[in-house]
Amino acid sequence: MPDPLEIIVERDQIERIVTVDGDCATVGRGSDCEVRIEDPHASRQHCRIERQGAEAFVVDLDSANGTWVGGEKVRRRPLGRGEVIRIGGTQLRISGGIEARLSAVESTQTQEISRERDMLQTLLAVLRRLQGVDQVERAAELLIDASVSLTRAERGFVFLVESGNVVLALGRNFARETVAAPEKKLSRTLLGRALDSDGPLLLVDAAHDGEFAGVASISDLGLRSLLAVPLRHQGEVLGLLLVDHRLASGAFREEDVELLGGLAGAAATALGAVRDRSELQRLKRRNANLQRQLGRRVKAEKEEQQRLSTLDSVRFGEVVGSSPAIHELFSQMERVMESDVPVLIQGESGTGKELVARALHFGGPRAAKPFVVENCGALPDTLLESELFGHVKGAFTGATRNKAGRFEEADGGSLFLDEVGEMSQAMQQRLLRVLQEGEIRRLGSDELVKVDVRLIAATNQDLRQAVEAGRFREDLYYRLKVVLLQLPPLRRREGDVRLLAEHFLSLESAEQGRARRDLGPEALQVLEACAWPGNVRQLRNEMRRVTLLGEGPVSPDDFSAEVLQVEAPEPLVDDASLPLPERVEAIESAAILGALARSQGNRSKAANNLGITRFALLRKIEKYRLAPGPDEDETP
Repeated sequence: MPDPLEIIVERDQIERIVTVDGDCATVGRGSDCEVRIEDPHASRQHCRIERQGAEAFVVDLDSANGTWVGGEKVRRRPLGRGEVIRIGGTQLRISGGIEARLSAVESTQTQEISRERDMLQTLLAVLRRLQGVDQVERAAELLIDASVSLTRAERGFVFLVESGNVVLALGRNFARETVAAPEKKLSRTLLGRALDSDGPLLLVDAAHDGEFAGVASISDLGLRSLLAVPLRHQGEVLGLLLVDHRLASGAFREEDVELLGGLAGAAATALGAVRDRSELQRLKRRNANLQRQLGRRVKAEKEEQQRLSTLDSVRFGEVVGSSPAIHELFSQMERVMESDVPVLIQGESGTGKELVARALHFGGPRAAKPFVVENCGALPDTLLESELFGHVKGAFTGATRNKAGRFEEADGGSLFLDEVGEMSQAMQQRLLRVLQEGEIRRLGSDELVKVDVRLIAATNQDLRQAVEAGRFREDLYYRLKVVLLQLPPLRRREGDVRLLAEHFLSLESAEQGRARRDLGPEALQVLEACAWPGNVRQLRNEMRRVTLLGEGPVSPDDFSAEVLQVEAPEPLVDDASLPLPERVEAIESAAILGALARSQGNRSKAANNLGITRFALLRKIEKYRLAPGPDEDETP
């Protein structure tokens, strides 16, 4: 056991000795302080006196009037033999135990031996403490505090990475206070360079050293001395241990490099074990939750199969329906299921294009291989090109390692490109080349890579019209549209609203762990009267909301305003007394005029709502002499 820490406190020529067990004592007016002083100039927690081996330090705790040693206001300072700490009118100095040791250290050689012994003790102490820690964050704090103490740094940081991304960033200063937003305290350029280094990175003056000279982010942050070493566990780089000093150049020496490298090597094993234990516990909890969800899902699926069988429904993968339009879709899907030809799926937003693509993949010969999804409308060209084709290290700013693209990930399986109509002309050309040659080239590389991928594309646009307007390449269009599957909107799937609503209520009750709600007659009438502009996705979200917010039978009051406010289209009048050609003309004319009215004269939207092409709509308008007025989607 180390000697107690003895501190002499003097005020108004009255001295007292305070004895503190341990290596740290807080000084201030607060009742929780180990050394309590009654000085009006003292803060509640004014400073801290701490012992580290044969050395003693005073650390100011952001006091109002400051902590003074030898006439100098200090933030953190080692204490020499006999030095006095002044707080207002109170003086403190260390006595006994450590004071005797400080007095005994008279030669440089003896000091070095003592420091080496204390460093070893610090190393052993932190490694022992790491063995009993179960949280990665706490382990990182212990590692930082030891690093700052051993190297006498101003701040220390630990950055942990997974798959190239920083998943934990933690910083602490010499006073063991948390550094806010640690990821913003270092340049991304410098952090990336340190993570990619095979060994330690030592900078004497970061703003003027070699490759970092002139980097604005480093200069703006005022970074000077810096030492970083990788944390390696079983050949894997877990992250980075880093210490810095913003006030002094050359604050770290070669011996600090060896010392911090040794600490990082030993601590990384303990840190990796803590991470693995935490991950194992997380996986166990997740597995238990999944097992419970799976049990509920299997039960709900059985009930749903029984329910759907009584309603004469058909199911293809996750697509459910019984309407003539959906039967026709299923028939087309069965014909192309076993082939490898590209498929283009067209349909309004929310009609289930990705579900159809999944059914084609998992019902076909490539089911055991990857099914990879990419949304072409969600990324700009530069990012989309990298996502689809991959890149090599150094291909562009931020490309710190090689990365495979979606085509390589889907090799042997299927690649689903959603919103393919949003691609730029340049990306269309690159995609066409891949489809023609069956090979890709990563960004920044000259190497060609062969890929075997079945391409399934989807769009909510009419690509034929986009080709005619010059927005989409005709040759790519025909490459994608070997087989065209046109998904009907929900309003054209007669009888499917009820089937889908019942189906989604069962799924949501299982996923949310809530009692299944039944549809009442009035609620069903409201659902079937809705036009569902968001299609199946909107209906699914409505059933999710109904399950979450209510109990018992579903009534119209449970529905959102969007569902209640949407009026059903007026029924078409069929006069049976008319001859067949006039009856057809009357029905089609009424349907066209109604669609144009709802779309405010936009013929493209009206044609889409009617399930026909814009050209076919124009022919019928001309044929029946409807003359509905100017087209709202045409610019003058």
